[in-house]
Amino acid sequence: KKIDTRIRALIENSVKTNHRSFFVLVGDHGKDQVVNLHYILSKCRVAARPNVLWCYKKDLGFSTHKQKRMRIMKRKKKSGLGNVENGSDDPFELFINSTTIRWLYYKDTAKILGQTFGMCVLQDFEALTPNLLARTIETIEGGGILCLLLKTVTSLQQLYTLSMDVHSRFRTESHKDVVARFNERFMLSLTDCDNCIICDDELNLLPLSSKYKVIEPLPNTEETYLSKDMEELKELKASLENTLPVGPLVAGAKTLDQAQAVLTFIEAISEKTLRTTVAL
Repeated sequence: KKIDTRIRALIENSVKTNHRSFFVLVGDHGKDQVVNLHYILSKCRVAARPNVLWCYKKDLGFSTHKQKRMRIMKRKKKSGLGNVENGSDDPFELFINSTTIRWLYYKDTAKILGQTFGMCVLQDFEALTPNLLARTIETIEGGGILCLLLKTVTSLQQLYTLSMDVHSRFRTESHKDVVARFNERFMLSLTDCDNCIICDDELNLLPLSSKYKVIEPLPNTEETYLSKDMEELKELKASLENTLPVGPLVAGAKTLDQAQAVLTFIEAISEKTLRTTVAL
């Protein structure tokens, strides 16, 4: 089946502009489409094959243990259901075997702070909190993909009233009902996000927002899609190129804010008056 051109266009545009793209996959077989999204991302990028962070609550729904998967495949082979040769009949098996994937419980997400991944997959929506979202999303590099897996629902409005795990903390004898305000605000904010696409587990786009009704691919020339901030950053890097030690440090900045922060720190250090306090 041919994938909607808007999906490829969004991923390519995100790689060019160095922004993250957000995919919400609604359906019980959403994990199978992670393979396709990862493949498109790896084709769009010149760098190495993107590594993946896969976060979940307790149960993945499949085994990540290689020997265990081989035993399952042998049983399928005996019953005539599959090919035992490295799972060549199953794209998801190939994806797991050939990709660097970090499997992580939500409760252990503090361990990945400061690390970088090319793609992040979040399943078990009921276990999410704003803190967990922030922790995991910030590990994705610019141009990477965030993929949120949701179980089959007849309407996304069902998520507004979904009982989240964190609600159990707030229930008391006198207050037994907790209003899921975060769920509604989160889903509404997705419909207002330019880089977000909501689709089913066959990558058919769901008509929930006019933002992705038309997604035009950006031209290949860098200057046409550079924002004002990025143009300023480019000029700043050029002006400090031969200045030591500032030049090499600013050259590593990805955004104008980062470059300005580096300059502020260097200015505070060089003063040596101990009158300046700088916090980031």
